[in-house]
Order: sequence, then C-alpha cells, then structure tokens
Amino acid sequence: MTICDLWHPECPPGRLCELQNFFAQLPALIGVLLGAIGTYSVTALTERKRWKRQIATRWDERRVIAYMEYAHAIKKTISICVKLASQRGVGVELNFLAPEYSDADLAAAEEDRTVSWEAVLLFGSDEAIMAGRKWHESVFLLESIAIGKAADLPWDLAIKATSRARGEFYRVVKREIGMKETGVPGTYDWQLNTFLGRLPAPEATEILPGHEARSKLDHSGNA
Repeated sequence: MTICDLWHPECPPGRLCELQNFFAQLPALIGVLLGAIGTYSVTALTERKRWKRQIATRWDERRVIAYMEYAHAIKKTISICVKLASQRGVGVELNFLAPEYSDADLAAAEEDRTVSWEAVLLFGSDEAIMAGRKWHESVFLLESIAIGKAADLPWDLAIKATSRARGEFYRVVKREIGMKETGVPGTYDWQLNTFLGRLPAPEATEILPGHEARSKLDHSGNA
C-alpha cells in the first residue's frame, strides 16, 4: 500500500498514479526551489555588497573634493589676509602681488570659506573636521590683524600657528585617503613662516597691527 492509498483510499487508480508521480518528483521540485532561493540570495547579497562599495567610493570621492575645495577657499582667505596686512604696514612687503585688496574682499573670501566648510562637516571624518577647524581658527588671528584689530598673537606667531595647523590638516587628510607621508621635515611648512624664521631681529618679527617695521620678501617667499 502506498501513501496515496492511505490518504485517499477512494481515489481512482489513475488519480493514484498522478499523486504517486507527484510525490516521487517532490524532492526534486524542493531541490529546485531551494536552489533558486539560494541563487537569488547569493545574487542579492553580491549586488548589495557591490552597491555599498559604489556608494562608499562615491562618498570617498566627494570627501576628497570637499577637502580640496576647503583648502582652496581657506588659502584664498590667507592670501588676502597677508596682502591686507602688508597694505597696512604689517608683516612683509608684498608690493609685487596684485591687486590690492579691501576688507570687503576678505569678507567675501571668508563667506566662501564658510560655505566650503559645510561640505567638510557633511562628508569629512571627525579627525579632519577637528584639524580643519584648528586651521581656520588660526586664520581668524590673521584676519583680525589684517583688518587692524587686536589679536591674541602677534603677526609672526599667528603665521607660525597657521603653518602648523595647515600641516596637521594635510597630514590627517592624507592618512585618511591612504596616501603615504614622506616624513621629510618641513614638508607642509608655509614658506612665509620659513622666511620669518630667517629674519635676524626679534623686533622685526614681532609685529602688531600698526607697527611701522616692515620686512622685504622676494617672490620665493610666496606660498
């Protein structure tokens, strides 16, 4: 007696044969079904991993662009600060740089910097954000001196602080994107800071807003 006979004792013989064939093929059908589910699961998992990699790559690219745009924006702000300070008799003489800037130019550059900073906050790592914040906080000192306001540090020390902060930002970003550092001392030093370190007289380097002392800088000092 078959399973069909036990479940359906009144089934006609033809029907019993169909049921017997169905149950005979059932393990194969289950195998096919499980195989299809397994194939779908593996394919879906692979596609999900590939999608995640693509998203991660896209965000990595956007993060690098955010860092670059921020560095360009803050560099423009710094350049205007140095030129403005020079026009006010602070720091080094930069008559070879054109054009002359106004406080309004500095305000516009600072606005651009704040806009680019938002992208760093959105896409950047915590370490890069902290390093970037220290960089522009040091630039705030340059801005204050450049527009004739008092600052916590004299001009030459503000330059040194900005140079250190810039170097730390670049080191953090390079580590984050997997670039190797050369380890060469002074790689990220701001060349204006290097020039100030070669000045002989302390009074010439400790320059506050309104100071009449002025040093002469050649083209190699522009960084």
